[in-house]
Amino acid sequence: MSQTRSAAHREVERQIVDPTVMAVLAGVTSVIGALARLAYRMVKARADVRRAEVAQQGLSERVRSLPPGSRLSERSADREVEIRIGVSTGHYGKR
Repeated sequence: MSQTRSAAHREVERQIVDPTVMAVLAGVTSVIGALARLAYRMVKARADVRRAEVAQQGLSERVRSLPPGSRLSERSADREVEIRIGVSTGHYGKR
């Protein structure tokens, strides 16, 4: 009985180490890795978009609360915004 189990064990071991099985396993691992990277990039891009939306929404709410003639300046690492409330800059017509 132990010789039969040992032979069966060796057969399973040989099948696992088979070059074809190893190639398929490497391919599946590569596909899983690529899908994980793609999912990470998609989640990161959506988070960046959401962060920009929240920042824009906050800026819009602050602007709405200011009286005409006010100025709002905001600076961050990647942008600088200056908004004049109720003042024509001449770009979109004359007042």
